[in-house]
Amino acid sequence: MFDDAPKALLDKIEQVVRLIRSKGVGVYFISQNPLDIPEAVLGQLGNRVQHALRAFTPRDQKAVKTAADTFRPNKKFNAATAIVELGVGEALVSFLDAKGVPEPVERCFIAARRGAVSVRPRTPNVPPWSRQVRSPASTSARSIANRPMRC
Repeated sequence: MFDDAPKALLDKIEQVVRLIRSKGVGVYFISQNPLDIPEAVLGQLGNRVQHALRAFTPRDQKAVKTAADTFRPNKKFNAATAIVELGVGEALVSFLDAKGVPEPVERCFIAARRGAVSVRPRTPNVPPWSRQVRSPASTSARSIANRPMRC
């Protein structure tokens, strides 16, 4: 994703991520391949969720190693081995603790989200995209432009 990006752009992305993180705001980069995200940015991301990666090629194997190396190690298992063994609904996760320190990586099941995404109550049989804001007046721009001017 950032392979052909100019260095100035990468530096600016890193600067923005650092600035946002310094204000206590979370930043999320979502990619199927951790090699797509610059290392300087990966170092700024505190919360990590890694689903399974399959390592069929040398580049895939490098991606698995990169993903595993970004986690704080857990003595119970090897993250690189676990990444290729993860099944459907499983992930390796690591979050920041209350002091902002990354916790050791854990292997867990990710529960599917339940319920509507919208904060507003869902109206049965009415798709959310069909709700439109109605203007208070049904006056067209043309009728306003054609009105005589008052001085």
